Amino acid sequence: MHRVLLSVLLSAVLIAVGSSAAFALQSGGVEIGDLETGSVVGQNFSALNVDLEFTAMEVGGKKIWYPPTGILPLTREGTGARSGRPVLIKVTNAMDKEHGFDLSADSAFAAPTSMHVSIVLKPGETKYIGIPISDLTYVTTNALLEYKCQLHPAHLGGQLLILR
Repeated sequence: MHRVLLSVLLSAVLIAVGSSAAFALQSGGVEIGDLETGSVVGQNFSALNVDLEFTAMEVGGKKIWYPPTGILPLTREGTGARSGRPVLIKVTNAMDKEHGFDLSADSAFAAPTSMHVSIVLKPGETKYIGIPISDLTYVTTNALLEYKCQLHPAHLGGQLLILR
């Protein structure tokens, strides 16, 4: 009952505020924005290195998010931990129609500790997603996240593998 009510409330909020949403319950808070104006946990996107890039494109007659598999190492060679720096993901729509980018740690979005990012990109638009490292180490229960176009179910998405 509570889960259904929460889902309805979250849907109403999405409709009221537009087409971008980022949920990271019980964690640091995922942020979506432009390179020049965006920030996450007090750090400007422009001061961070881009960790991953995803592009909506057409390959062999199929509309896809490329690459089909992203790998995010949270350790640096020779040093161990990543030192708490947030993760920055760049998403670009290289096609001539709107496309969505939906990244989820839990496909059912059921647990109160789930991470879920959902944005809509205009043709040629680029957005950045800033994710606190705590969201990837504490909120994601597994090391595999899924991404897809939530607007077009037939488009091919992919998986993001997190190496801890």
